Amino acid sequence: MNIVHISDIHFRKNYEQSSAGYKGMLAKMQSPLVPLEKCLEEIQSKQQIDLLIISGDLTDDGEAEDYRFLKQVIQNIIGDIKVIVTLGNHDIKNNFREGWLNESPSEKPYNIIETFKEFHIISFDSAVYENSNGYVSESQLKWLDQALESKQDKPVILVTHHHLIEHQSSIPNLPESQLILDKLQNKNILCILNGHTHHAYKTKIENIPYYTVVGMSFVGEDIGQQQIQFEEKYGYNIYQIKNSQIKDVEHKIVSTGRQLKIVDMNQ
Repeated sequence: MNIVHISDIHFRKNYEQSSAGYKGMLAKMQSPLVPLEKCLEEIQSKQQIDLLIISGDLTDDGEAEDYRFLKQVIQNIIGDIKVIVTLGNHDIKNNFREGWLNESPSEKPYNIIETFKEFHIISFDSAVYENSNGYVSESQLKWLDQALESKQDKPVILVTHHHLIEHQSSIPNLPESQLILDKLQNKNILCILNGHTHHAYKTKIENIPYYTVVGMSFVGEDIGQQQIQFEEKYGYNIYQIKNSQIKDVEHKIVSTGRQLKIVDMNQ
């Protein structure tokens, strides 16, 4: 089974026309649909996509129509292939539920469990809108605990938006990271997948493979004194699952070489 993992699309049909700060950077960026379409079509030309995982920040403070439009673009490329998403700090849950899920608006956490022949996927919502670092409540931790306990007949892929390793990035990890990692001990975990940092990263945590995928829009480099240099960079990961194990991982990172903006995060 080939699983394609992307993240941090930050899509809007129309970005605010600003020249200042982070919004000014977004206004200069190419539409993330350009690399998104390029990546998905490139993958399809080489191998079959069996499952697509998007680990958050589908839009950048998007409206319901942004989610609706993005979903249709993806379906036009990959057809009826299953898509599993988790939400990021730039996703507005009300608008996601209305536009992507065609449900009534709701701010409740978006947690899902999907079962496949060789594994389960637990997509766990660590996101709070406009809280970059994320937050996981006691009730959310209880939900995760129960989900893990109930799905130990097969290996579990855990998907979050926020990264769980403290020194992985200059961006802070999820404050409740250790509480989540503690719950994974002695569980049948196939791997952990996330995004948020926009930088690719891989390691193992207590022998559990851990992957952060590069963003599908831009990356920010900390150049000191809270100055972030943004540039266009994008890519994806592909995980090949055989006999309930990860047999192969492909990483693709593309830099356009285009510098977008230096943003003073103190302002």
